[in-house]
Amino acid sequence: MIKTHSPHEVKFKSDTDPHFVNVVLLKRATGQVVATHFILRSDVPSWVTMYEGDGFEIVEHNNESNG
Repeated sequence: MIKTHSPHEVKFKSDTDPHFVNVVLLKRATGQVVATHFILRSDVPSWVTMYEGDGFEIVEHNNESNG
C-alpha cells in the first residue's frame, strides 16, 4: 500500500504459519524497515481499512525475488 507524498510503503507478507501475517512499514526511498507487526490473518481487513483511512491505496506488486 502506498500514499501519495508519503515516504512510507506498507506491505502485508504471509508468514510461514498460515494463521499469521507480517505487516512491514518501509521507507520507499531506501527500503529500510521502519516498523513491523505480526498479526492474525483474520485481522488483515481491519488493518487494510485503517491504512486506507490514513490515505494509503492498495498497489499490486509483481512477484519479485525480494518479496
